[in-house]
Amino acid sequence: MDRKLSTYYADDESGSYCEVHFNFKDEYAFLEYYDNSGKKFFHEEFPNKSLVYVENAAENWALGIKKIETLYG
Repeated sequence: MDRKLSTYYADDESGSYCEVHFNFKDEYAFLEYYDNSGKKFFHEEFPNKSLVYVENAAENWALGIKKIETLYG
């Protein structure tokens, strides 16, 4: 079972966003990336990383610092 914890919106006005989720059964956080129409285009898991680490990754993506290959490649 997982739960969405927060949402980060891209700073570039594209309308894309990512959600921070936590899997309580297996105890790890992950990110789900969505385009402006709400279609998921990437899933990224962070086993053995803290929730703060994952939230920082989401914020870095929203600010354009962290790039996702499937979106930009």
